[in-house]
Amino acid sequence: IRGKTRIALAWVFALILVFSAQEYPQWPGILVCFLGATLRFLASGYLKKDTRPATGGPYAFTRNPLYLGTFLMAIGTAWAIQNLLLLGLVVVAFFSVYHFIILDEEDKLKELFGEPYLKYQYLVPRFFPRTWHVSKERLAEVNPDAVDRSFSWRLAMKNKAFEAYWSFIGLIGFVTLLAYLWKTL
Repeated sequence: IRGKTRIALAWVFALILVFSAQEYPQWPGILVCFLGATLRFLASGYLKKDTRPATGGPYAFTRNPLYLGTFLMAIGTAWAIQNLLLLGLVVVAFFSVYHFIILDEEDKLKELFGEPYLKYQYLVPRFFPRTWHVSKERLAEVNPDAVDRSFSWRLAMKNKAFEAYWSFIGLIGFVTLLAYLWKTL
């Protein structure tokens, strides 16, 4: 369900956009999409894959900021083109697929990190962030390395964080082009 399902879901979303992006994107949706890209960018600067649980930055509010950022980008795009049906479909499809992806990933992380990850699961919500973060002391129990709780440009670049903004530009540019084509046909 991991990669192939997500790729298939992205292609279905793109295909639906072709037929539904008949209006130029509106600012509220564009802003939500941009916030999703920014969340993905920031989260990438804290993630050291398979070494220790990430607990800094957005990871202090939600265990899955990358997925939350993707979700915001998708709903922002649907909102930008003012397609409420697509917005509803995105929500249902996203949670239908990502629920299992997240559960699978949690099993992998429990096996990889053991007790620290179990503590992290207890402290930080799975997807929808709290409005407050857990204290640094409690997060240090999960990952004692303070450097891991600081944003790293080097790590962000290694994790290809800039792709979040390229995706944002691609999504909004794509729906703008489609709206233009629909209006000129």
